[in-house]
Amino acid sequence: MSNRGRRGFTIVEIITSLVIIAIIGLAMTKLILGQTRAFQFDNGGRRARAAARSAMNILITDLRMTQDNGGVSAVNAGNTRIDVRVPIVFGFVCENSGTSVVMSLVPTDSFQLASAKYGGYAYPDSTTGLYTYVAAGPTDTIKTTDASRCEKGSVGIFAHTANVSGRTGGVYIASGLGLATAPIGSPVFVWHTVSYEFKTSAIYPGRFGLYRTVLGRAGTDVTTDELIAPFKTTARFYYYAQSPYATRDTALWTAPALNNIRGFKIYLPAESSDTMPTRNTPISAALTTAVFFKNTRVP
Repeated sequence: MSNRGRRGFTIVEIITSLVIIAIIGLAMTKLILGQTRAFQFDNGGRRARAAARSAMNILITDLRMTQDNGGVSAVNAGNTRIDVRVPIVFGFVCENSGTSVVMSLVPTDSFQLASAKYGGYAYPDSTTGLYTYVAAGPTDTIKTTDASRCEKGSVGIFAHTANVSGRTGGVYIASGLGLATAPIGSPVFVWHTVSYEFKTSAIYPGRFGLYRTVLGRAGTDVTTDELIAPFKTTARFYYYAQSPYATRDTALWTAPALNNIRGFKIYLPAESSDTMPTRNTPISAALTTAVFFKNTRVP
C-alpha cells in the first residue's frame, strides 16, 4: 500500500501550535503567580489581624479589672507604657493584727494564681468607696492559714467555702505596710502590678513588640514576656479622663492625673512577620480599641 497520499505538519502549522501553547503557558503562569501573590497577601493580612486581635484580647482581660481610683500606678511620657494594679482574687477581711491580715478569699482559676505575684491588697473606705492600696514589701508574704480563723460567729457561709466548677476558695494570711486600718468584714482584693509596654521587639528588630511585665513585692519579684509582635513603632496608649464630664469620652494624648483615668484607647498597628516578593514592606492591619475600667465606684 502506498503512503504517498499522507502529509505531515507544515513548518507554519508547527510554529503556530508552539506559539499558541506558549501563549497558554504564559497565561497559566501569570494566573498561578497571581493566585500565589493573592494567597501570600491574604495570609500576611490574616497574620497581622491576628496579632492585633490577640493583643487586644490580652489587654482587655487585665485592664477591665482595674479600679478607677488608684488602679493606674504609672504611665510614661511617650504613651508607650502603662502600669496598672490588677485584682487577682476577692474576699473579706477576717482578722487584723496590725502587722498581718487574715482574708477569706473566693475561688479563682489555679493558672491565674500560679502566674500571679503578690503586690499587696486593697480595701475600700466605707464612706467614699475609695480604695486604700496596701503594698507588699520585698520580704512580705501571703500564704494559707487555718480556716477556723475566718469561721467564727453565727455566719454559716464564708467566701472561701464557695464552690465554683469544683474549685474552692481559701483562707490566707498576708503581711504588708499599713495593715492596721483594714476593718474586719471589709471587702478586699489581692493585687499585683501589670506593666504593658510597646518597645523594640527581641524577635523582629526595628519593630515593636507588646511586652507584659508582672511585678510583686515592691518590684523585687518580676516576670517579663514579649507577648505579641510585630507592630509598627507608632503603637500607642491614649487616655480617657473621668472628669470633666463633657470630655470624658474624648481620648487624650496627654495623661490626666492617674486617679482621674477611667480607661484607655489603644492603637495597635500590627504587621505581618515577613514581606511578599513584590513588596518591600510588611502587610499591616491597624486596630484601635477602647477599654474602660469595670471595677468602678457608683457615681
